[in-house]
Amino acid sequence: MVIIGSYHKTGSVLFKAIWDNYSKDKEIKHCNNFFRISDDEIKGTKCVVIIRHPMEIIMSGVRYHQTTTEKWCNIPDEKYNNKTYKEYLKNLSEDDKIIFEMDNIAYNTITNIYNDVKNRNFNNNILFIKIEDLYDEKNIPIICEKIQKHLDSSIKIDINKLEKSFSKCLKISYHRTNTKNEYTYNKYFNSEHIEYFNKLFPEDTLEVLGYKI
Repeated sequence: MVIIGSYHKTGSVLFKAIWDNYSKDKEIKHCNNFFRISDDEIKGTKCVVIIRHPMEIIMSGVRYHQTTTEKWCNIPDEKYNNKTYKEYLKNLSEDDKIIFEMDNIAYNTITNIYNDVKNRNFNNNILFIKIEDLYDEKNIPIICEKIQKHLDSSIKIDINKLEKSFSKCLKISYHRTNTKNEYTYNKYFNSEHIEYFNKLFPEDTLEVLGYKI
């Protein structure tokens, strides 16, 4: 068995669709909350996990959580002055929306990714793929080759079939809030947001995840 993993706002629906399109093999297990996979299961299983620039996770969350119909986001909560997460977020200024998202759902996601990359990639059993590398279709053969080599000892990957699955699914919008293959955080993050990010998260967060501002 192999595990295909993702996190909230890191292309989880897209990544699952790619693998579902590739194969319905029960040996391929998908988990859209990869941080919930136990240490022992990671140690004994090859995993392929998709991640994203932390600041883009925040911006994607700001956009998505103002429109989503997901149940958790539409239940009133005392900590949001008896408003739903969505209602509370929508009533903030644009700058405060970024801070709020950074403090809440995005904080959990980024913290989980950071911990998995830094502390739980036992014996290099996890291959982390950046969603941004999928923005250019020329990268797909390279990514699929990496996946094939990584999973080779667990299951045999038909690389041509996997490439076709990536190409097909990348043409479909799966809950996308940004239809352009480019960053949006650099348009909305000001110096205060960056300073807040640096205080909120470990100082090596971007380095560990392989990103920069």
